[in-house]
Amino acid sequence: MNQLLEEQLVSVIIPTYNRAHLISVSLNSAINQTYRNLEIIVVDDASVDNTEESVKSIGDSRIRYIRHQINCGGSATRNTGIEAATGEYIAFLDSDDIWAPEKIELQLASIQKHPHLERVVSYTQRVVCSTWISSYGEFLLNSGNFQIVPLAGKLEKETIAEYLFCNRGQIQTSTLMMPRSLCIETRFHPGLKMHQDWDFCLKLEANGAIFTFIEKPLTIWNADPRNDRISRIIDYQTSESWISDYQPLISHKAIIGFKLIKVLPLLIESGERKSYAQKLALYALAYRLISLRSFKYFTYKIWKIKSIRQRLKMIWNNSLGRLLKKTFEF
Repeated sequence: MNQLLEEQLVSVIIPTYNRAHLISVSLNSAINQTYRNLEIIVVDDASVDNTEESVKSIGDSRIRYIRHQINCGGSATRNTGIEAATGEYIAFLDSDDIWAPEKIELQLASIQKHPHLERVVSYTQRVVCSTWISSYGEFLLNSGNFQIVPLAGKLEKETIAEYLFCNRGQIQTSTLMMPRSLCIETRFHPGLKMHQDWDFCLKLEANGAIFTFIEKPLTIWNADPRNDRISRIIDYQTSESWISDYQPLISHKAIIGFKLIKVLPLLIESGERKSYAQKLALYALAYRLISLRSFKYFTYKIWKIKSIRQRLKMIWNNSLGRLLKKTFEF
């Protein structure tokens, strides 16, 4: 291995809450990295199961265990890890996710080749698993059965918001690695219950981060089926409130792209605010975020009617339709 790489201490931050039955799998994927100069910081967010016993039963001197006395949430738990880290670089690993053995080695090499390495944020492709995977080797044996995302990295002139919300980009926390100085400067938003990954990435970009992509599936994202998982909470108002905070900083197209992903499906599911849902679909069509066929599909789902042509005609003839027709060429 490159001697320069061996000299860099990398801090691995693993936030956890009530995952005693899962965390050993994630920990083992960190312990078994080909790059050995690691400190592995497990931050327990006041678990009420035997997480502490599970962590301390693993005999590796590189593991540090920190426990919150009260439950503070994922953002605060990651921030505790950032504050405790002593490495020159930080990588995050959720306590139900898994790394490929060479993840840290490849990311560190990629960062150190960059002319502005102090601002580089490295992220990788990830494997999306709807069924539990217990090791990277298990994925390799069944790789044809899983989805690998994203298909492409962020372009140099592309904003993070448009990459994530308009162009099908994806960045998940367990894929991230960056200099500790940049991480300390940015930190996670304390108390934020949803969209923590996206919020962190937008803040990183505002702090001058340069995102680099490794087109290799080095992270496995296990879809933990717990009912309390934040990503399963149906709350479009929280999502709208969060994106509104970024309205002065990102494009209107990116805002509509976000709402298309996170707000419109929940409005359709709840049956609430039909006119507003239709407005979002119209804007998405105007910005070419969806096709006319998809627009018709959303219209049908919003109104749950068979006569889509009648509904489209009514929408197009109203004042909003005329305004959009005048404003956008499509």
